[in-house]
Amino acid sequence: MAFICGRSKPVFRPLALLLLLVALAGLGGCSAVNLENINFSKIFSKKVSPTVNKNAEQLLAMGMANLKEQNFDKAAEDFKKLKEKYPYSKYATLAGLKLGDAYFGDQKYAEAALSYKEFARLHPSNENAPYVLYQAGMSHFLQFSAADRDPTETATSIKIFNTVIDNYPGTEYAAKAAKQLVECKKRLTCHLFGVAKQYYLSENYAAAKARLDTIKRHYPGESAELGYGPRLDEMLAKCDREVAKGPPKPDIWSRMGL
Repeated sequence: MAFICGRSKPVFRPLALLLLLVALAGLGGCSAVNLENINFSKIFSKKVSPTVNKNAEQLLAMGMANLKEQNFDKAAEDFKKLKEKYPYSKYATLAGLKLGDAYFGDQKYAEAALSYKEFARLHPSNENAPYVLYQAGMSHFLQFSAADRDPTETATSIKIFNTVIDNYPGTEYAAKAAKQLVECKKRLTCHLFGVAKQYYLSENYAAAKARLDTIKRHYPGESAELGYGPRLDEMLAKCDREVAKGPPKPDIWSRMGL
């Protein structure tokens, strides 16, 4: 870049313009290119064309109509197309929000969770942030299939709901997150008790005790509400007695190396 009289006044366009000129010069072989006919202001303008906004608005309208009619697949396609083709349109942000809603309505909870979390990452100060985070938590919560499965999704839900409660206190979605948090903890309690019971029945008392102690320490209210109290105390008392005896002695066959 050249400078005139000590002022930082650029003489040339950026590198992109230089590359464009080189490309244009090569289009006609040896023939000259009439640069006067090229509208450089249009090429380098940062303003969004009215046509772009019109087309984006049409896609948004179609997506919203499909969402209302519960045509969730079509709605998702409309919102995705808007985001991909017109990322700088003023409608792209709303399309990103509604894409999560379309996936959620279609019970595609993994896709919904990703979409909501992407929106929250890109637009942390958006007024819809509490709603988006709550929906992300629900998307993880609804991916949990059974109490005996890995509770990772529920644990992720707990983190997200706590974020909503901590960052947006007093909002409608903080109150909803608090209620859903209770359900998450009950679900984890159920999972822990089921695993503890399996270890208990197989006489692996140390492993059973670890799960029962966790319930007793972290989820006493949920355990009582689920009706585990008396049975849990009974199992834990036996685990304590058995663990206190030390590790079991190997049977005769093990001692003989058989």
